[in-house]
Amino acid sequence: MSQTFLQILTDMNDGISDPQLKGKIPVKLLHDSPYLDHKLDLYLQSNPNARPRDILVYLQSIESDARALLKSIRIPQDLTSSNSMETIIGREKELQLLDIYLNRRYKNNVILIGEPGVGKTSLILYYFKSHHLPLISVSAAEMLSGTKYRGEFEKRMQHVLETAQKEGSTIFFDEIHTLIHAGASEGGISAANLLKPIITRGDIKVVGATTPEEATTLYADGAFERRFSFLKLKEPDMQTLRLIALNFVKESGENQCFPSLLFEEIVAFLDEKFPNRHYPDKLIDFIDFYLAANKQANFTLHEATVLFAESQI
Repeated sequence: MSQTFLQILTDMNDGISDPQLKGKIPVKLLHDSPYLDHKLDLYLQSNPNARPRDILVYLQSIESDARALLKSIRIPQDLTSSNSMETIIGREKELQLLDIYLNRRYKNNVILIGEPGVGKTSLILYYFKSHHLPLISVSAAEMLSGTKYRGEFEKRMQHVLETAQKEGSTIFFDEIHTLIHAGASEGGISAANLLKPIITRGDIKVVGATTPEEATTLYADGAFERRFSFLKLKEPDMQTLRLIALNFVKESGENQCFPSLLFEEIVAFLDEKFPNRHYPDKLIDFIDFYLAANKQANFTLHEATVLFAESQI
């Protein structure tokens, strides 16, 4: 497209393209918007001989439709408002790197890469809570839900971006790989393409999380990948896992005795029965189950392992 909607509307307001429109263009339309750029591009392809006032009427209808839809969208609440803060153990190096990446002048958008259960989301939430920084969490799947008509996803995403920019919030996309094509399948512009110009200008920061396998989708879009720094998150070592277990038991308020032998038995059980799940998630999951089973039904560790193994999918 040779001209952006902003350029066209500015010409209208200046009376260049149509003297009768001079000074009559709504100021609210005069802002940078990849969504409106994209919609105008499609409109001009279908209506190459459209008059300036026809273009204006069309854009006004889009803006009205967008505002009506956006009012019905619930943006996830600021995750930093919670009073509780999950303790992070053994991730000092990763937290330091995350802090460095987010405070770079360039490429200050970060994607955490790690297997499911290693604590990517917990690390991100802990960082923003501990630094008292505003964060908006967005699920691409939820954003796509109910978008039956072309362009609806773009409107929702644009609203999220504008809200983040207005509030100075960072946006967190869990499973960020889904953004590469999100919205494009319905004939619109993808979320990734909506994000590219905004994060390039530095208007907002974006953090994301994905797995090594799904990260290949990001690498396929070089322009999107180049705008991010990547931080790998591995499973904690055994010494760190022991500290995590002890801390979890302590914070549970159960005051359980947790000798080394008990920890080693649990790790052996998890390694044998759930080799495809990852630490520390599977460790915390089982200890939480065991403490509840011990308190409610006086289960022994052996009884808890049997029941836990039978109940898992």
